[in-house]
Amino acid sequence: MAMRFAGVVLMSVLAAGCRHSFTREDALAAIERHETIHGLLEPSTAMVAHETVVDCRAIYSTDPSEAEAAGDSAWILLSSAAWLDLADVDAPSDRRQKKHCRAVFTPKADKTVFKDGPDASKTPWTSYWIVETAHTKLELVGIPEDSATGDSAVAHFELTQDRTAIGEILHQPKWSEADGRLFSTTLSGHFRRADGGWRLESFEEAK
Repeated sequence: MAMRFAGVVLMSVLAAGCRHSFTREDALAAIERHETIHGLLEPSTAMVAHETVVDCRAIYSTDPSEAEAAGDSAWILLSSAAWLDLADVDAPSDRRQKKHCRAVFTPKADKTVFKDGPDASKTPWTSYWIVETAHTKLELVGIPEDSATGDSAVAHFELTQDRTAIGEILHQPKWSEADGRLFSTTLSGHFRRADGGWRLESFEEAK
């Protein structure tokens, strides 16, 4: 009888030793490392043309490629919101030559949100800005009691995305149906411990 009791105690000790702790910090770190969610947590950005070598009026062209080369729809939206003015500068007298068009800030514009784009060679423009259109936040809702068993665990979390002021003007980012679901529901994450740390293996809408 004493031997059987000792065996039960030993098995309980071994089982407890195999159970790894799973904290809020463990869950958040694993969620942030997940490839899909890591991408969603990056700030959403958009490009806004600064200078082009075409006539500003070309942005109203019915030819999409000509309109894009002139500046893109962001110029129209930001001009309508009184954040930008468009100016033809150094326009040659010969109509057959291209003109030089530049966007300039108005007093209403928040200049701090416009960052110089690093490589205009990959755009149809002479120079451009990068603007942040939205920020995504991650919140851990909770870890169900006794959900961590051995090398697996479950935690509930939510993702929310808020547009910036300039994102509202530009109507960006535009969500896909799948992304829209991610930002409007509580998610259940399934975690597994491996190589000394926790990783998020999968997630789904919480039931």
